[in-house]
Amino acid sequence: MKAVCRVAKVKGAGSIGGKSDHNYRQGHVPNADPERLHLNHEYVLNYENLAKAIQAQLDHAGLHHVRKDAVKGMEFILTASPEAFKRDQQGQCVEDYRKSDWVKANLDFMKQQYGSNLVAFTLHQDEKTPHIHAIVVPITPDKRLCAKELFTPKTLRQLQTDYAAAMKPFGLERGIEGSRAQHVDMKHIYGLQQQERQTIEKDLQPVHTISAPLTIDKPGTLDLLNLERWKQQQEAKINAELNRRLDEIKQAAEKALKAAVANATAKEQQKVLAQRLSTSEALKQANFEKAQKTGKELATTTSKIDQIAVLLDEKRLNPKWSEGRADHLRSKVLPQMEADILECLKERLTDSNDLNPRLEKKGYKILKDAKGTFYLTDPKTEVRLNLITAQIKGEFLSELVEETVQRGIKEAQQEKEKKAQKPEVKNDQNRGYKIRR
Repeated sequence: MKAVCRVAKVKGAGSIGGKSDHNYRQGHVPNADPERLHLNHEYVLNYENLAKAIQAQLDHAGLHHVRKDAVKGMEFILTASPEAFKRDQQGQCVEDYRKSDWVKANLDFMKQQYGSNLVAFTLHQDEKTPHIHAIVVPITPDKRLCAKELFTPKTLRQLQTDYAAAMKPFGLERGIEGSRAQHVDMKHIYGLQQQERQTIEKDLQPVHTISAPLTIDKPGTLDLLNLERWKQQQEAKINAELNRRLDEIKQAAEKALKAAVANATAKEQQKVLAQRLSTSEALKQANFEKAQKTGKELATTTSKIDQIAVLLDEKRLNPKWSEGRADHLRSKVLPQMEADILECLKERLTDSNDLNPRLEKKGYKILKDAKGTFYLTDPKTEVRLNLITAQIKGEFLSELVEETVQRGIKEAQQEKEKKAQKPEVKNDQNRGYKIRR
Protein backbone atom coordinates (compact mmCIF):
# COMPACT_ATOMS: atom_id res chain seq x y z
CA MET A 1 0.00 0.00 0.00
CA LYS A 2 1.36 3.40 -1.02
CA ALA A 3 1.44 6.78 0.66
CA VAL A 4 -0.07 9.22 -1.86
CA CYS A 5 1.04 12.86 -2.01
CA ARG A 6 0.08 15.00 -5.02
CA VAL A 7 1.16 18.63 -5.48
CA ALA A 8 -0.32 21.15 -7.95
CA LYS A 9 -0.06 24.92 -8.52
CA VAL A 10 -2.89 27.29 -7.63
CA LYS A 11 -2.78 30.74 -9.25
CA GLY A 12 -5.32 33.33 -10.25
CA ALA A 13 -8.53 34.35 -8.52
CA GLY A 14 -10.60 31.87 -10.53
CA SER A 15 -8.45 28.92 -9.58
CA ILE A 16 -8.35 29.90 -5.91
CA GLY A 17 -12.11 30.43 -5.85
CA GLY A 18 -12.71 27.07 -7.49
CA LYS A 19 -10.53 25.30 -4.92
CA SER A 20 -12.37 27.06 -2.11
CA ASP A 21 -15.79 26.07 -3.49
CA HIS A 22 -14.67 22.47 -3.89
CA ASN A 23 -12.92 22.04 -0.54
CA TYR A 24 -15.80 23.56 1.44
CA ARG A 25 -18.58 22.09 -0.68
CA GLN A 26 -19.97 25.44 -1.78
CA GLY A 27 -20.65 24.01 -5.23
CA HIS A 28 -21.64 20.70 -6.78
CA VAL A 29 -19.02 17.97 -6.34
CA PRO A 30 -19.40 14.71 -8.31
CA ASN A 31 -19.20 11.53 -6.22
CA ALA A 32 -19.70 13.43 -2.94
CA ASP A 33 -22.39 11.93 -0.70
CA PRO A 34 -24.48 14.74 0.96
CA GLU A 35 -25.35 12.40 3.83
CA ARG A 36 -21.66 12.12 4.74
CA LEU A 37 -20.93 15.85 4.54
CA HIS A 38 -20.74 16.10 8.33
CA LEU A 39 -17.69 13.81 8.29
CA ASN A 40 -15.59 16.47 6.53
CA HIS A 41 -13.47 18.70 8.76
CA GLU A 42 -11.20 21.77 8.50
CA TYR A 43 -8.20 21.94 10.85
CA VAL A 44 -6.33 25.15 9.89
CA LEU A 45 -8.38 27.71 7.90
CA ASN A 46 -9.18 30.85 9.95
CA TYR A 47 -10.96 32.84 7.22
CA GLU A 48 -14.17 32.68 5.20
CA ASN A 49 -12.44 31.24 2.16
CA LEU A 50 -9.06 30.38 0.67
CA ALA A 51 -8.65 33.71 -1.12
CA LYS A 52 -8.73 35.65 2.18
CA ALA A 53 -6.48 33.11 3.90
CA ILE A 54 -3.85 33.34 1.14
CA GLN A 55 -4.02 37.14 1.01
CA ALA A 56 -3.62 37.37 4.79
CA GLN A 57 -0.43 35.31 4.63
CA LEU A 58 0.91 37.46 1.80
CA ASP A 59 0.15 40.63 3.78
CA HIS A 60 1.84 39.17 6.85
CA ALA A 61 4.99 38.64 4.77
CA GLY A 62 4.83 42.22 3.43
CA LEU A 63 3.95 41.08 -0.09
CA HIS A 64 1.33 43.67 -1.01
CA HIS A 65 1.99 43.84 -4.75
CA VAL A 66 1.94 40.43 -6.43
CA ARG A 67 1.75 39.72 -10.16
CA LYS A 68 -1.63 38.50 -11.38
CA ASP A 69 -0.08 35.38 -12.90
CA ALA A 70 2.00 34.52 -9.81
CA VAL A 71 1.58 31.13 -8.16
CA LYS A 72 -0.07 32.08 -4.89
CA GLY A 73 -0.65 28.59 -3.57
CA MET A 74 0.34 24.94 -3.83
CA GLU A 75 -2.38 22.37 -3.24
CA PHE A 76 -1.47 19.04 -1.67
CA ILE A 77 -3.73 16.01 -1.91
CA LEU A 78 -2.76 13.53 0.81
CA THR A 79 -4.23 10.02 0.88
CA ALA A 80 -3.26 6.36 0.46
CA SER A 81 -3.91 3.40 -1.79
CA PRO A 82 -7.67 2.59 -1.87
CA GLU A 83 -7.12 -0.80 -0.19
CA ALA A 84 -5.59 0.94 2.87
CA PHE A 85 -9.10 1.91 4.07
CA LYS A 86 -11.70 -0.51 5.46
CA ARG A 87 -14.86 -0.57 3.35
CA ASP A 88 -18.38 -1.95 3.32
CA GLN A 89 -19.94 -4.00 0.51
CA GLN A 90 -20.74 -0.81 -1.44
CA GLY A 91 -17.07 0.18 -1.33
CA GLN A 92 -17.64 3.06 1.13
CA CYS A 93 -15.05 3.67 3.85
CA VAL A 94 -16.54 2.62 7.21
CA GLU A 95 -14.21 4.39 9.66
CA ASP A 96 -14.27 8.03 10.82
CA TYR A 97 -10.78 9.53 10.57
CA ARG A 98 -11.50 12.99 12.00
CA LYS A 99 -9.65 12.24 15.27
CA SER A 100 -7.40 9.53 13.88
CA ASP A 101 -3.64 9.23 14.27
CA TRP A 102 -3.40 9.17 10.47
CA VAL A 103 -4.87 12.67 10.09
CA LYS A 104 -2.80 13.95 13.03
CA ALA A 105 0.39 12.57 11.44
CA ASN A 106 -0.48 14.30 8.15
CA LEU A 107 -1.17 17.61 9.89
CA ASP A 108 2.05 17.41 11.93
CA PHE A 109 4.02 16.63 8.77
CA MET A 110 2.64 19.63 6.85
CA LYS A 111 3.18 22.02 9.78
CA GLN A 112 6.74 20.80 10.20
CA GLN A 113 7.44 21.20 6.49
CA TYR A 114 5.74 24.56 5.82
CA GLY A 115 4.94 26.21 9.16
CA SER A 116 2.67 29.25 8.96
CA ASN A 117 2.60 29.02 5.16
CA LEU A 118 0.08 26.19 5.63
CA VAL A 119 -3.23 28.10 5.47
CA ALA A 120 -5.75 25.27 4.99
CA PHE A 121 -5.96 21.57 5.86
CA THR A 122 -9.26 19.90 4.97
CA LEU A 123 -10.30 16.26 5.48
CA HIS A 124 -12.88 14.88 3.02
CA GLN A 125 -14.81 11.74 3.95
CA ASP A 126 -17.92 12.23 1.82
CA GLU A 127 -16.28 10.47 -1.13
CA LYS A 128 -15.23 6.84 -1.60
CA THR A 129 -11.66 7.30 -0.40
CA PRO A 130 -10.73 9.60 2.53
CA HIS A 131 -8.25 12.29 1.49
CA ILE A 132 -6.86 15.62 2.62
CA HIS A 133 -6.57 18.93 0.75
CA ALA A 134 -3.81 21.16 2.10
CA ILE A 135 -3.01 24.65 0.77
CA VAL A 136 0.48 26.13 1.18
CA VAL A 137 1.49 29.70 0.23
CA PRO A 138 4.99 29.39 -1.36
CA ILE A 139 6.80 32.16 0.59
CA THR A 140 10.56 31.74 0.91
CA PRO A 141 12.43 32.28 4.23
CA ASP A 142 13.53 35.72 2.98
CA LYS A 143 9.91 36.74 2.36
CA ARG A 144 9.58 36.25 -1.40
CA LEU A 145 6.72 34.57 -3.25
CA CYS A 146 8.55 31.98 -5.37
CA ALA A 147 7.01 28.55 -5.96
CA LYS A 148 9.60 27.52 -8.55
CA GLU A 149 12.36 27.96 -5.95
CA LEU A 150 10.63 26.01 -3.17
CA PHE A 151 9.14 23.28 -5.36
CA THR A 152 11.86 22.02 -7.66
CA PRO A 153 12.16 18.46 -9.05
CA LYS A 154 14.75 17.78 -6.33
CA THR A 155 12.65 19.10 -3.42
CA LEU A 156 9.54 17.31 -4.73
CA ARG A 157 11.41 13.99 -4.83
CA GLN A 158 12.61 14.57 -1.28
CA LEU A 159 9.06 15.49 -0.27
CA GLN A 160 7.81 12.09 -1.47
CA THR A 161 10.55 10.34 0.52
CA ASP A 162 9.89 12.34 3.70
CA TYR A 163 6.12 11.91 3.43
CA ALA A 164 6.44 8.15 3.00
CA ALA A 165 8.67 8.03 6.11
CA ALA A 166 5.98 9.90 8.09
CA MET A 167 3.31 7.46 6.88
CA LYS A 168 5.37 4.30 7.52
CA PRO A 169 3.71 3.63 10.94
CA PHE A 170 0.42 3.14 9.07
CA GLY A 171 1.84 0.44 6.78
CA LEU A 172 2.30 2.79 3.83
CA GLU A 173 5.41 3.02 1.67
CA ARG A 174 6.87 5.26 -1.00
CA GLY A 175 6.10 4.77 -4.68
CA ILE A 176 8.88 3.89 -7.12
CA GLU A 177 11.36 6.78 -7.24
CA GLY A 178 11.85 8.13 -10.75
CA SER A 179 8.68 6.42 -12.00
CA ARG A 180 7.22 7.91 -15.21
CA ALA A 181 3.66 7.25 -14.05
CA GLN A 182 1.49 10.29 -14.73
CA HIS A 183 -0.82 11.55 -11.97
CA VAL A 184 -4.03 13.47 -12.43
CA ASP A 185 -5.82 16.00 -10.25
CA MET A 186 -9.21 15.38 -8.65
CA LYS A 187 -11.28 17.12 -11.33
CA HIS A 188 -9.86 14.75 -13.95
CA ILE A 189 -10.66 11.80 -11.70
CA TYR A 190 -14.25 13.04 -11.42
CA GLY A 191 -14.39 13.35 -15.19
CA LEU A 192 -13.15 9.78 -15.60
CA GLN A 193 -15.72 8.44 -13.16
CA GLN A 194 -18.76 10.43 -14.30
CA GLN A 195 -18.44 11.65 -17.88
CA GLU A 196 -16.28 8.81 -19.21
CA ARG A 197 -17.48 5.83 -17.17
CA GLN A 198 -18.79 4.05 -20.28
CA THR A 199 -15.54 4.77 -22.10
CA ILE A 200 -13.53 3.26 -19.26
CA GLU A 201 -15.68 0.14 -19.21
CA LYS A 202 -15.25 -0.17 -22.97
CA ASP A 203 -11.48 0.27 -22.63
CA LEU A 204 -11.36 -2.51 -20.05
CA GLN A 205 -12.79 -5.01 -22.52
CA PRO A 206 -10.28 -7.35 -24.23
CA VAL A 207 -8.37 -5.69 -27.06
CA HIS A 208 -9.30 -7.76 -30.12
CA THR A 209 -6.70 -6.27 -32.44
CA ILE A 210 -3.82 -7.81 -30.49
CA SER A 211 -4.88 -11.29 -31.61
CA ALA A 212 -4.63 -10.38 -35.31
CA PRO A 213 -1.52 -11.96 -36.89
CA LEU A 214 1.37 -9.76 -37.90
CA THR A 215 2.01 -9.90 -41.64
CA ILE A 216 4.89 -9.05 -43.92
CA ASP A 217 4.88 -8.08 -47.57
CA LYS A 218 6.19 -10.52 -50.12
CA PRO A 219 9.32 -9.18 -51.83
CA GLY A 220 8.72 -7.73 -55.26
CA THR A 221 11.05 -8.00 -58.18
CA LEU A 222 12.79 -4.73 -57.30
CA ASP A 223 13.17 -5.84 -53.69
CA LEU A 224 15.17 -8.87 -54.84
CA LEU A 225 17.91 -6.49 -55.96
CA ASN A 226 18.24 -5.00 -52.48
CA LEU A 227 17.36 -7.73 -50.02
CA GLU A 228 18.87 -5.96 -47.01
CA ARG A 229 16.69 -2.88 -47.50
CA TRP A 230 13.56 -5.03 -47.92
CA LYS A 231 14.45 -6.91 -44.75
CA GLN A 232 14.85 -3.65 -42.81
CA GLN A 233 11.52 -2.36 -44.12
CA GLN A 234 9.69 -5.51 -42.99
CA GLU A 235 11.36 -5.50 -39.59
CA ALA A 236 10.42 -1.83 -39.15
CA LYS A 237 6.83 -2.60 -40.14
CA ILE A 238 6.56 -5.45 -37.62
CA ASN A 239 8.13 -3.40 -34.84
CA ALA A 240 5.88 -0.41 -35.54
CA GLU A 241 2.74 -2.56 -35.38
CA LEU A 242 3.94 -4.28 -32.21
CA ASN A 243 4.65 -0.94 -30.54
CA ARG A 244 1.24 0.38 -31.61
CA ARG A 245 -0.57 -2.57 -30.08
CA LEU A 246 1.44 -2.45 -26.86
CA ASP A 247 0.79 1.29 -26.64
CA GLU A 248 -2.93 0.58 -26.99
CA ILE A 249 -2.72 -1.77 -24.03
CA LYS A 250 -0.67 0.72 -22.02
CA GLN A 251 -3.09 3.61 -22.62
CA ALA A 252 -6.07 1.56 -21.53
CA ALA A 253 -4.19 0.34 -18.47
CA GLU A 254 -3.17 3.87 -17.47
CA LYS A 255 -6.74 5.12 -17.80
CA ALA A 256 -8.01 2.29 -15.62
CA LEU A 257 -5.34 2.97 -13.00
CA LYS A 258 -6.27 6.66 -12.89
CA ALA A 259 -9.89 5.76 -12.27
CA ALA A 260 -8.81 3.28 -9.58
CA VAL A 261 -7.35 6.08 -7.43
CA ALA A 262 -10.83 7.07 -6.30
CA ASN A 263 -12.72 3.91 -7.18
CA ALA A 264 -13.31 1.09 -4.72
CA THR A 265 -13.60 -1.44 -7.56
CA ALA A 266 -9.86 -1.26 -8.20
CA LYS A 267 -9.36 -4.95 -7.46
CA GLU A 268 -11.61 -5.99 -10.34
CA GLN A 269 -9.77 -3.60 -12.63
CA GLN A 270 -6.45 -5.03 -11.49
CA LYS A 271 -7.59 -8.47 -12.62
CA VAL A 272 -8.39 -7.10 -16.05
CA LEU A 273 -5.03 -5.36 -16.21
CA ALA A 274 -3.28 -8.59 -15.28
CA GLN A 275 -5.07 -10.28 -18.18
CA ARG A 276 -3.94 -7.45 -20.45
CA LEU A 277 -0.32 -7.89 -19.41
CA SER A 278 -0.45 -11.64 -19.97
CA THR A 279 -1.91 -10.95 -23.40
CA SER A 280 0.95 -8.60 -24.19
CA GLU A 281 3.43 -11.32 -23.25
CA ALA A 282 1.61 -13.67 -25.63
CA LEU A 283 1.92 -10.99 -28.30
CA LYS A 284 5.68 -10.89 -27.81
CA GLN A 285 5.83 -14.65 -28.22
CA ALA A 286 3.71 -14.48 -31.36
CA ASN A 287 6.01 -11.83 -32.78
CA PHE A 288 9.03 -14.04 -32.03
CA GLU A 289 7.42 -16.89 -33.95
CA LYS A 290 6.64 -14.49 -36.80
CA ALA A 291 10.29 -13.40 -36.84
CA GLN A 292 11.38 -17.03 -37.16
CA LYS A 293 9.03 -17.48 -40.11
CA THR A 294 10.38 -14.30 -41.67
CA GLY A 295 13.90 -15.69 -41.33
CA LYS A 296 12.95 -18.76 -43.32
CA GLU A 297 11.37 -16.61 -46.03
CA LEU A 298 14.52 -14.49 -46.17
CA ALA A 299 16.60 -17.63 -46.68
CA THR A 300 14.35 -18.64 -49.59
CA THR A 301 14.61 -15.15 -51.08
CA THR A 302 18.39 -15.19 -50.76
CA SER A 303 18.46 -18.42 -52.73
CA LYS A 304 16.42 -16.77 -55.49
CA ILE A 305 18.80 -13.82 -55.61
CA ASP A 306 21.74 -16.21 -55.96
CA GLN A 307 19.98 -17.83 -58.93
CA ILE A 308 19.43 -14.41 -60.55
CA ALA A 309 23.11 -13.56 -60.05
CA VAL A 310 24.16 -16.75 -61.87
CA LEU A 311 21.72 -16.14 -64.73
CA LEU A 312 22.94 -12.57 -65.17
CA ASP A 313 26.59 -13.61 -65.03
CA GLU A 314 26.06 -16.28 -67.68
CA LYS A 315 23.94 -13.86 -69.76
CA ARG A 316 21.00 -16.26 -69.66
CA LEU A 317 18.74 -13.50 -68.25
CA ASN A 318 17.95 -10.39 -70.27
CA PRO A 319 18.44 -7.38 -67.98
CA LYS A 320 15.90 -5.27 -69.93
CA TRP A 321 13.15 -6.41 -67.58
CA SER A 322 14.69 -4.20 -64.86
CA GLU A 323 15.44 -1.22 -67.09
CA GLY A 324 11.78 -0.45 -67.66
CA ARG A 325 10.98 -0.57 -63.95
CA ALA A 326 13.98 1.61 -63.10
CA ASP A 327 13.04 4.21 -65.74
CA HIS A 328 9.47 4.28 -64.44
CA LEU A 329 10.73 4.84 -60.89
CA ARG A 330 13.08 7.65 -61.94
CA SER A 331 10.26 9.38 -63.83
CA LYS A 332 8.34 9.61 -60.55
CA VAL A 333 11.21 10.49 -58.18
CA LEU A 334 13.39 12.90 -60.20
CA PRO A 335 10.69 15.62 -60.67
CA GLN A 336 10.14 15.68 -56.92
CA MET A 337 13.88 15.91 -56.28
CA GLU A 338 14.15 18.84 -58.68
CA ALA A 339 11.19 20.59 -57.04
CA ASP A 340 12.76 20.16 -53.60
CA ILE A 341 16.07 21.58 -54.85
CA LEU A 342 14.35 24.66 -56.30
CA GLU A 343 12.47 25.16 -53.03
CA CYS A 344 15.74 25.08 -51.09
CA LEU A 345 17.24 27.63 -53.49
CA LYS A 346 14.45 30.12 -52.80
CA GLU A 347 16.01 30.93 -49.44
CA ARG A 348 19.10 33.13 -49.24
CA LEU A 349 22.33 31.21 -49.80
CA THR A 350 25.79 32.72 -49.21
CA ASP A 351 27.77 29.46 -49.40
CA SER A 352 27.11 26.46 -51.65
CA ASN A 353 27.83 24.12 -48.72
CA ASP A 354 24.79 25.56 -46.91
CA LEU A 355 22.55 23.82 -49.45
CA ASN A 356 23.45 20.33 -48.19
CA PRO A 357 21.78 20.63 -44.73
CA ARG A 358 18.59 21.93 -46.35
CA LEU A 359 18.40 18.93 -48.66
CA GLU A 360 19.20 16.52 -45.83
CA LYS A 361 16.29 17.94 -43.83
CA LYS A 362 14.04 16.85 -46.70
CA GLY A 363 15.33 13.27 -46.36
CA TYR A 364 18.02 13.23 -49.05
CA LYS A 365 21.66 12.21 -48.70
CA ILE A 366 24.76 13.68 -50.34
CA LEU A 367 27.04 10.79 -51.37
CA LYS A 368 30.39 10.65 -53.20
CA ASP A 369 31.41 7.76 -55.46
CA ALA A 370 34.87 6.30 -55.96
CA LYS A 371 35.67 8.90 -58.64
CA GLY A 372 34.88 11.80 -56.31
CA THR A 373 31.58 12.73 -57.98
CA PHE A 374 28.85 13.98 -55.64
CA TYR A 375 25.28 12.74 -55.99
CA LEU A 376 22.02 13.74 -54.37
CA THR A 377 20.44 10.40 -53.41
CA ASP A 378 16.92 9.43 -52.37
CA PRO A 379 17.48 6.68 -49.73
CA LYS A 380 14.01 5.21 -50.26
CA THR A 381 14.53 4.38 -53.93
CA GLU A 382 18.31 4.78 -54.45
CA VAL A 383 17.55 7.19 -57.33
CA ARG A 384 20.38 9.72 -57.54
CA LEU A 385 21.15 13.02 -59.26
CA ASN A 386 24.63 14.14 -60.35
CA LEU A 387 25.15 17.51 -58.66
CA ILE A 388 27.56 18.69 -61.38
CA THR A 389 25.99 17.56 -64.66
CA ALA A 390 22.31 17.60 -63.69
CA GLN A 391 20.08 20.18 -65.38
CA ILE A 392 16.89 21.73 -64.04
CA LYS A 393 14.67 23.63 -66.47
CA GLY A 394 17.50 23.78 -69.00
CA GLU A 395 20.14 25.11 -66.59
CA PHE A 396 22.95 23.22 -64.92
CA LEU A 397 22.33 22.71 -61.23
CA SER A 398 25.84 23.88 -60.40
CA GLU A 399 25.15 27.18 -62.21
CA LEU A 400 21.82 27.64 -60.42
CA VAL A 401 23.56 27.17 -57.08
CA GLU A 402 26.32 29.62 -58.00
CA GLU A 403 23.76 32.23 -59.09
CA THR A 404 21.87 31.84 -55.83
CA VAL A 405 25.07 32.17 -53.80
CA GLN A 406 26.17 35.33 -55.66
CA ARG A 407 22.72 36.85 -55.24
CA GLY A 408 22.76 36.04 -51.54
CA ILE A 409 26.22 37.56 -51.07
CA LYS A 410 25.15 40.72 -52.90
CA GLU A 411 21.98 41.08 -50.82
CA ALA A 412 23.92 40.58 -47.59
CA GLN A 413 26.48 43.20 -48.66
CA GLN A 414 23.73 45.69 -49.55
CA GLU A 415 22.11 45.23 -46.17
CA LYS A 416 25.46 45.73 -44.47
CA GLU A 417 26.11 48.96 -46.40
CA LYS A 418 22.63 50.25 -45.74
CA LYS A 419 23.05 49.63 -42.04
CA ALA A 420 26.45 51.36 -42.04
CA GLN A 421 24.97 54.46 -43.76
CA LYS A 422 22.19 54.86 -41.21
CA PRO A 423 22.90 58.07 -39.21
CA GLU A 424 23.57 57.65 -35.53
CA VAL A 425 20.91 59.21 -33.34
CA LYS A 426 22.33 60.79 -30.23
CA ASN A 427 20.24 61.20 -27.14
CA ASP A 428 21.09 64.35 -25.19
CA GLN A 429 18.49 63.73 -22.54
CA ASN A 430 19.40 63.16 -18.91
CA ARG A 431 22.90 64.71 -19.33
CA GLY A 432 22.44 67.08 -16.46
CA TYR A 433 22.16 70.29 -18.54
CA LYS A 434 20.00 73.16 -17.31
CA ILE A 435 18.41 75.90 -19.40
CA ARG A 436 18.60 79.35 -17.81
CA ARG A 437 16.63 82.42 -18.90
